Amino acid sequence: MKILLDSGILIEYEKQSKTELLDALLESDHQIFINPIVFSEYIYQLLGILGGRSPMSICESGKINETLSNHDTKTFLSCFQVLSIPDAALPLAVDYMKQYNLLPNDALLIASCKIHSISIVASYDADFFNACKEEGIELVTKVADLSRLLGK
Repeated sequence: MKILLDSGILIEYEKQSKTELLDALLESDHQIFINPIVFSEYIYQLLGILGGRSPMSICESGKINETLSNHDTKTFLSCFQVLSIPDAALPLAVDYMKQYNLLPNDALLIASCKIHSISIVASYDADFFNACKEEGIELVTKVADLSRLLGK
């Protein structure tokens, strides 16, 4: 199965507050995707997690290299395939924003799923609930959801 991750899955994993779902996904044979927006949101938050202060403060102090140097970010990100955001996703995302009251990045994630025929989103964000339900996309928020989809 193809699964698109929301950035919150990666961020909570880095915080070590919610690791069970991503651990289960990484141990599975599923194709796990992120897109450039998920990458951007994740890496921005990672700077704050690792640096213990706002990402802007880290940037302004010239400490991005120092902050990322002790984290194997590239290896971690290599666990995921990167899904492009096609041009057709932009107008579709606007429609989803209006229809489901989604913020732009969330709407682009759902639009990417639709265009790339990905039927599962992993996210802790309840904002996805209605959009996923209406668009025929399964929302996975915990390991039990994943197990249910696999019939285990």
